[in-house]
Amino acid sequence: MLTGPKIPQIWKVFVLICILQFFSLFLYVSTPAQAKSTLPIVAVQVDLDYVYDPDSIQQTKNLEQLVKRICGIGVDTVALQAFADPDGDDAAAALYFPNDYLPLREDLFSTAAKALKQCNVSIYAWIPLLAFIPPKKKEALAVMEGISGKTAYSSTNTYRLSPFNPESRKIISGIYRDLANTKILDGILFHDDGRLTDFEDSSPHALAAYKMAGFPASVSCIRKDNRTFARWSRFKTKELINFSQTLLQIIRQKHPHIRSARNLYALPVLKPVSEQWFAQSLSLYLQAYDYTFLMAMPYMEEADDPDSWLDTLADTVLEETMNPAAVVFELQTIHWQKKKIIPTIKMMEQLLLLKKKNATSFAWYPDDFIKDHPQEQLLRKIVPSLN
Repeated sequence: MLTGPKIPQIWKVFVLICILQFFSLFLYVSTPAQAKSTLPIVAVQVDLDYVYDPDSIQQTKNLEQLVKRICGIGVDTVALQAFADPDGDDAAAALYFPNDYLPLREDLFSTAAKALKQCNVSIYAWIPLLAFIPPKKKEALAVMEGISGKTAYSSTNTYRLSPFNPESRKIISGIYRDLANTKILDGILFHDDGRLTDFEDSSPHALAAYKMAGFPASVSCIRKDNRTFARWSRFKTKELINFSQTLLQIIRQKHPHIRSARNLYALPVLKPVSEQWFAQSLSLYLQAYDYTFLMAMPYMEEADDPDSWLDTLADTVLEETMNPAAVVFELQTIHWQKKKIIPTIKMMEQLLLLKKKNATSFAWYPDDFIKDHPQEQLLRKIVPSLN
């Protein structure tokens, strides 16, 4: 039986337990993604542009062929294209899900996700962070370049909405809110468009944001001082990450358990100074997302010795991460500059090279299920050995 003098001690214990529970919750929320229960995955990025066909009968056949292939290969994750990019400019002028902001090419994402679920895979919506082309006010909302004291819209880079423009952010947030209506959604893969060059963004809203953060009022002035330039580059990297986290929170209102992933170019890993050219950082990605889809694409980077390049990349990455599973080494299956395929045997050799270096998560892009590249027969042999 409790006596009077002992009650205060019990309350002290109760308060202590509450405090410990609070800090446990805090530590969980603030724990970097790579330190959470991130497990190895074998993933493939799938173009719905390959599935889409104006002939509904042919489109159904295409989807059936894709599902049969994915089930046969045995991957556990599919990053499914949620935006239409038939011209290959990396920007979305239409989407594959109903929305209030861009044209609907076809309500195909949900149909494909439901069909692919029979393969027991996780479905990630692969979607741009900034590269959406709204029907109106195209240049007024865009990322701008500031070169030689002049501000101009860049036609040489992928069209992107400025992350500093409130109207642009409203459009993008609305698109993600509409995406959240999709019933089957296990994760989000942010496209590789989430970048800003060392001359971007020079739009009026961006310059205002820089000024509020204590930077000079123009890109040309910022670039004059090396330390200021470096701080500005890191500021932009963090701003893009923060914006992506805002979008994830929108999705999590309806899908609280989704995972997060983002594409990362290899150059910021191999040459950290190039964060200034991309506004991307491996170390910050590892803290922000469950997975970093690292574009381990030596042919795209025009490496003289692709295997040696991959070897160096793996060493550099695995020295930095606490959990190798959080970095998905994504190989290319096409040599885009030479417009030819990379033999499946060669891709298999590269996968085994990375595995030997202690990489544990893998992916490839693109996957051409119509032309059977990479070859399904060979993939069936290699994928089980990657797990």
